[in-house]
Amino acid sequence: SLPFLGAVAMAKSLRKRRNAKVNSRKPKEKVVQRKHLHVGLIRDKELKKRFDKTKTLKQNLQATNLKEMYKDVLPKKIPKKGAHPLKVNEDEIPILKKLIAKHGNNFEKMHWDVKINVYQWTKKQVENKVKAFNGGKVRSMSAEILSGHGMDMRKPITGAAKDRNVFGH
Repeated sequence: SLPFLGAVAMAKSLRKRRNAKVNSRKPKEKVVQRKHLHVGLIRDKELKKRFDKTKTLKQNLQATNLKEMYKDVLPKKIPKKGAHPLKVNEDEIPILKKLIAKHGNNFEKMHWDVKINVYQWTKKQVENKVKAFNGGKVRSMSAEILSGHGMDMRKPITGAAKDRNVFGH
């Protein structure tokens, strides 16, 4: 040991060695991944019927034809419009009226006007909201609360609806 370091460079003191905790923990063994899936774990009835116990999950999924399996459940033709069209709520109506009065149909200017556009909607969001507003797609506060979307995060809810509020506001 080096003489200028003194006791720092020496081994642990006798007291520290006697009071040291013994490492009694054994290393964990690796979890063995099952090669074959138990059929009882599969919830889907169709897949459960076609599942082969001798094959692995990957082999079973490669062997199944999803179109054939779910032909009665899948729609015949794909709809062009979404099932839930965009609607404007009561809080957004005054903002949209001011934006339309000031900028007309210039969505780029509406997007950059942060004094009126307090929610800082993007150009596309503003465009979609203005189109919905002009199309009469307006949603009342009570409908918003019942659906459990949007307004819950912006305004505190009172009454019985507060008990249904999942966000805890």
